[in-house]
Amino acid sequence: MIVLFLTRMIDYFEKRLEDLRKEFPNVSFVVPRNRSEAEELLRDAEAVVTGHLTTEQLLLARRLKVIFVPWAGVNALPLDVIKERNIVVSNNHGNGKIVAERAIALALAVMGRIVEFHNDLTKGIWHGYEAGARKEDFWFSLQGKKVSILGLGAIGKHIAKLLKGFDCEIMGYKRIVEPVEMVDHVTNNLGEAVAFGKVIFLALPLTSETRGIISPEILKTMHGKFLINVGRGELVDERGLYEALRDGVLAGAGIDTWYLYPESENTVKLPSRYPIHTFRNVVISPHVGGFTIEGQMGRIDETIENIRHYLITGRPLNIVDLEREY
Repeated sequence: MIVLFLTRMIDYFEKRLEDLRKEFPNVSFVVPRNRSEAEELLRDAEAVVTGHLTTEQLLLARRLKVIFVPWAGVNALPLDVIKERNIVVSNNHGNGKIVAERAIALALAVMGRIVEFHNDLTKGIWHGYEAGARKEDFWFSLQGKKVSILGLGAIGKHIAKLLKGFDCEIMGYKRIVEPVEMVDHVTNNLGEAVAFGKVIFLALPLTSETRGIISPEILKTMHGKFLINVGRGELVDERGLYEALRDGVLAGAGIDTWYLYPESENTVKLPSRYPIHTFRNVVISPHVGGFTIEGQMGRIDETIENIRHYLITGRPLNIVDLEREY
């Protein structure tokens, strides 16, 4: 049996891979040296570790039974073809609490006007007491605010846990209404969730149902609210987001997930077709919500456990619902 690794292999991943090799000496765990070797090995692989596969690659993988995605999102896989072939997809949420920390950091940064005031002070421009104590220099506290979390998976639940340290009243949005620890109210009504919070955290997966869920119409109702997106860029209508910021509807936004990404490691590229990055009340981040040592170790450990469980029982610990796409 071949388990093929088509993902970036940092040192910790290599170390955990050695653990698998010792535990399962009859399984071939292979990291290809180049693209041509990868495509050749795909023909005989029963399992692949990757979050990105094209339809053409999937057609090459004649024996493929399971795909281990080493993070949460599965939107870069050809799910229709995978469903037709009854291939199991396993993902993981091992970096969820780290992404939640990033979400809180973005909220504190944009509400606290951290980047805006920093950039001004590098030019000698002061705010607050030393500039006449003008009311337009106030920043906004997160403490005691009403907050909405759209998506109550691992990331959303950890956001709620962290927000309780700020005495926030929390409403969560999810498909099934049921009690969730640390969340004061749960609804499956998007309009109700958006109307509730001064701060709106987006932690939904990107699926055919959630793509564009924050529509231009929804954005126009978000007067004076802060939007924090650590889910996926395309959850929010791109032009609608730009216009809501341009027209002063949104009080601000903290964004870690985007619409445009570099084609290669050395590509210089802005993350949106619109000049969202130019607004003073926006804090931008290059999709690094889980990019800490702890975040990497968490997602790798959970990937390894999914593989172990599959090799022992025939089923991974985490299995994606291909109909719901998460």
